[in-house]
Amino acid sequence: MDKAELKQKICAAIDRNSDRLIAIGKDIWNHPEPGYEEFRTAGIVEREFRAMGLPCRTGLARTGVRADLQTASDGPAIAILGELDALIMPENPGADPENHSAHACGHNMQITGMLGAAIGLSSVPEVRSLLSGKIAFIACPAEECRIMEFPGIKYLGGKAELVRQGVFDDIRMAFMTHANANYGAAQCSNGFVMKKVIFHGKAGHCGHPWNGVNALSAARLALSAVDMQRDLNKDDDCVRIHGIIKHGGSVVNIVPETVELEYQIRAMNIDAIRQASAMFDRCMRGAATAFGVGVELTTYAGYLPLYNEPELLKIHRANLHCQRPEVEFADFGRRTSSTDMGDISQLMPAIHPYGGHWRGIGHHESFHWEDEKESFVDPAKVLAMNAVDLLCDNAAAARKIAQIKPRLTKKEYLDFLDSQNTTENFSGQTAKTL
Repeated sequence: MDKAELKQKICAAIDRNSDRLIAIGKDIWNHPEPGYEEFRTAGIVEREFRAMGLPCRTGLARTGVRADLQTASDGPAIAILGELDALIMPENPGADPENHSAHACGHNMQITGMLGAAIGLSSVPEVRSLLSGKIAFIACPAEECRIMEFPGIKYLGGKAELVRQGVFDDIRMAFMTHANANYGAAQCSNGFVMKKVIFHGKAGHCGHPWNGVNALSAARLALSAVDMQRDLNKDDDCVRIHGIIKHGGSVVNIVPETVELEYQIRAMNIDAIRQASAMFDRCMRGAATAFGVGVELTTYAGYLPLYNEPELLKIHRANLHCQRPEVEFADFGRRTSSTDMGDISQLMPAIHPYGGHWRGIGHHESFHWEDEKESFVDPAKVLAMNAVDLLCDNAAAARKIAQIKPRLTKKEYLDFLDSQNTTENFSGQTAKTL
C-alpha cells in the first residue's frame, strides 16, 4: 500500500464515522464549559479514546486528556491537538445558564477534528505497520485566558500548564486546526500578559466628596495615561492594550473606595510585551500618586507569540487541497489576536491553521458552522493525512522538521513565564517627589 492509498483508507474510515463525529461536535457545542472546568467535555474525549482502544491519561492540568498511537517502528512523536474550553459570554443566546460560557470560538470543532483523526488513524491496521513513530492526541484545557485560581494550577493557559507538567516532553512537533470563516494561516500572532489592577481609595458621601478619595477617578486617569501613549508603540510590534472595569464602585452616591480593572497587553514579540507592560504599570502608579491612593498591580504570564512553521504549513495546505481543491488557503499575515499554541510554537515546530467555513465573527454570538461535514468531518481527514505525511517513509519528513531549532528550551520558557508573574503593592501616599 502506498501513501495515497493509506490516506484514502483513513479518510474512508473517518467518513464511515461522520454521523458519530457530527453528533460529538453538536453535543459539545450544546454543553460548553469554561477553562479548567471542562470535566464533561473531557469525559467525552476519554470515552471516545477508550472506544478506539487507545490507552489514555486523564486529569492532565485538571481536565486535559492524552492518548497515544504507537507504530511498530521507532520515530519522532508528533501531536494532534484540540481545545476543550468555551468562552465566558453570558450575553450569548446559547450560553450555558449556569456557567455562562458559549462555544463562540469553535473549540467544539477542534476537539471533534482531533477525535476524528484518531478514529481514522487507529482503525486502519496499516497505519501501525507503515508509519514510524508515535502520534499523541492531546485535548488541552483553558485556551480562552481568564484570571482564575485552581488547585495545582500555576498558569492561566492550559498548554503552558501541560508543558510544566511534562505532557509535551516527548513531543517533537504539533498541529491542530481552528474554526474560521476562511481557510488560511497567519505568519505569526501576538502574545500577551494579563493585568489585575485594584485601586484603593476612601469611601465618602457624594454630597461632600472631599471626605473621600475617589478610586474610580484614579483609575480613569490611569487609563487616560495609557491612551495618551499608544502612538509611542512601534507599528511592527502590533501592541494592543484592552480591558474592562470589573468593579467600579457599589452605589452612585458613595465615593468609590475600591475599583478593579482587568487588562490584556498584547504584542508581536517578547521585548514589546515587556515594554508595553512596564508602560502600563507606570501609568497605574502615576495615577495612584496623583490621587494619593494605593494600587495593587498583579501581572500574570499569558501567551507567547505564535510562529507557524512553514514546512508544516506546506504539508497541511497540500492535504487540505487534496480534500477541498476549490478553497483558497490564504496568508493571514501578522495576526494581532493570540493563542496559547504560540507557547508550543516557541518550543517546537507547530502550526495553528484556520478553516471550516464558519459564518460570523469569532468571539461573537453570530459564530456558527455553515456545513456539518465541512466543520466536523473534513478537518479530521486533513489532520490525519498530515500525520501520514510526517511519519511515512521512516518518518523522513518528521525527522527533518524535528531538526529545526526551537526558539526556547523548556527551562527558558518556564523561567520567562515565572518572571512575568509578579505582584506589587504601591502606595501613592508615600511616593517620592522627583
